[in-house]
Amino acid sequence: MTTESWASAHTFDLNDAWVRRVISWRGINGYSPAVVLTRFLDNSYSPDDVERVIELGLIGGGMAERDVEALLSEHVRGKPLNPNLIIATRILAALFAGAA
Repeated sequence: MTTESWASAHTFDLNDAWVRRVISWRGINGYSPAVVLTRFLDNSYSPDDVERVIELGLIGGGMAERDVEALLSEHVRGKPLNPNLIIATRILAALFAGAA
């Protein structure tokens, strides 16, 4: 779990039981978390990868899906990618290494 200052302070948790089930069934856009993290680090990701990591992290952190959708629309979709890539990378890294 990690708390990041993104559109104010939010808790992101990919280790939540529901989120872990979703990731085990579908992955993150069809890829394992390790592959998505590698894609982020290699700059071979898609904007959808960034959005999905943030979405799952917020849901795992306890935010209602309707509120997540509003935040994604306001701060991710159609916005500059790099600030959100940084947050998504931190969220995924916390899954492997714990909160920084």
